[in-house]
Amino acid sequence: MKGRAVLAWIAAAIPACAQTVVLGAGYATPGPVTVAPGHVITIFARVPDKTPSSPVVASPPLPSTLGGFAVILRQTFPSDPQQVPILSVADSQTCSIVTPLVCDTVSMITVQVPFELTANSPRTSLPQTTGPENFARLEISYNGAATSFLVLNPLPDSIHVLNACDIAANPAGTASPPASGCVPLVARPDGSFVSSNNPAAPGEALAVSLVGMGLADTPVATGAAAPQQPPAIDNVMFSVDSRVNAPPSMPLPGSSTAVQSAQFQAGAVGIYTVTLMAPSLPSGAPVCSPLVRSNATINITRNASFDGVGICVAVSPVSQTIRRRNVVE
Repeated sequence: MKGRAVLAWIAAAIPACAQTVVLGAGYATPGPVTVAPGHVITIFARVPDKTPSSPVVASPPLPSTLGGFAVILRQTFPSDPQQVPILSVADSQTCSIVTPLVCDTVSMITVQVPFELTANSPRTSLPQTTGPENFARLEISYNGAATSFLVLNPLPDSIHVLNACDIAANPAGTASPPASGCVPLVARPDGSFVSSNNPAAPGEALAVSLVGMGLADTPVATGAAAPQQPPAIDNVMFSVDSRVNAPPSMPLPGSSTAVQSAQFQAGAVGIYTVTLMAPSLPSGAPVCSPLVRSNATINITRNASFDGVGICVAVSPVSQTIRRRNVVE
């Protein structure tokens, strides 16, 4: 299952026969949102007649109420409802200039799904479990009044590689994208992010920021910042696709290797760091350019999901010479 930023349109609860609320558009019926224990996701909620407010960002330990919103997790196992910690709330307003003028305010509520979420076994796992399935949902309220709910598909992990435009990575900038653009959060040893102007060197350690990796070897409290010596995450593998501009893909059996390390990001809530070695590209590999957005794609997988990110890796002068020679000949 391809990891993605988890964004869901949530309609406000409406009286019978009062109005019709559009949930979104596309070519498939919306389904449950796949999440993992500890997953940081952003819910998009529409509250009728809500006046846009300034963004608010909480510090850990995260509160259960923020900006007037509260979220509750209900699930089959265990049946007791649980409050969901909220990282940030920001409003976005879109207006249609067609007469009459109509404006729509959507609130972006970034929460951490509790680690107490009971995950179902992935349908691809062997042996396939026959136990009862856990059903779960998030219930959203505003100023004490229920708005609506989000149906969940709980899995052990639902990996998403963060980029700078993800609210989980940049909660203070929820109103607009950062000036650097939506670069993936893949850092070189000096802390700078890998880009076409700052390619990774073959063999150097890269730190990838992710969400949705699931439970750690040692428990971390829901809504709390990870300790300075964060717990490790097991069974994390990666593979490299050296095709140009390759999309994320599920690694083939036997093609993956273990990452150098996988753990929570110290001081952050629900964010993980995976460290792996930048690959050496095959002879004749192209240099990144406006057309070559990436010359290597790193695919990361755990138990039930995967996600990948295209990066730029420096090409040796010898490889460039061979490539130019092949073009001339």
